[in-house]
Amino acid sequence: MKNTQFTTSPDGTRIAYDVSGQGPALILLHGAGKDRGDWHKLGYVERLKHDFTVIAVDLRGSGQSDFLADIDDYTIEKICADINAVADACNAFQYLIWGFSFGGNIARYLGAWSERVKAIAVIGVPFGPAVNEEFDRFIDEFVKKWGAEAEAYRTGVLSEAKRKSAIKGRIPVWVACFQAMRNWPSIDPGAVRCPTLLLAGTANKGTMKWIKSNRQALESANIQVAIVEGLDHPQEFSQVEQVYPIVASYLFKQR
Repeated sequence: MKNTQFTTSPDGTRIAYDVSGQGPALILLHGAGKDRGDWHKLGYVERLKHDFTVIAVDLRGSGQSDFLADIDDYTIEKICADINAVADACNAFQYLIWGFSFGGNIARYLGAWSERVKAIAVIGVPFGPAVNEEFDRFIDEFVKKWGAEAEAYRTGVLSEAKRKSAIKGRIPVWVACFQAMRNWPSIDPGAVRCPTLLLAGTANKGTMKWIKSNRQALESANIQVAIVEGLDHPQEFSQVEQVYPIVASYLFKQR
């Protein structure tokens, strides 16, 4: 990808990112199995760069950032340190975050823990535990299916062909990361220290159910909720024409 830059996180992990535009710093965090290129492909960066310094990040294990396969590599503290290292490299003491899915999950922690974050937009994931019951069952099935291959990669016993396939599919990354997420602490709405938007589509049943059950907590925490009719979880990212105006308008007000 063009214009790729790199910085090094405190634990030595190399993190890839790119910078477009000018204005207040806005960091974009992609979903699981994706990379920063998706923000470019769907036109988000092109739209945002007129009002923000847009910093698209490859989260550790993804894209051009270091490929890591140990559970200990994916503590939320290390991931948050990665984001702040990128912000430091961009001379952005304060910044906004737009995170989709896995990236939205991470945004919650930065919004709760870092005084550097001016505002966050969390797309498609609820607050509370990083791993709910439904996701926990998914992790069990994922590890059951792919855990042996990930361990073979980690211990260096895969054939070269299978090793390349594992790297391309990022299987060792997500076997490690999903298991690590079970140890991430719960982030309740009231813990967030900055203005927050939570966006969900009506067909994202899990998140919609959580929103309906936690309306009072969201209101008490002054978290703005945006519901988009008909969108499922992948469409909360892919349907740019419906999602972009809502999130961009919110973040523009928080600049």
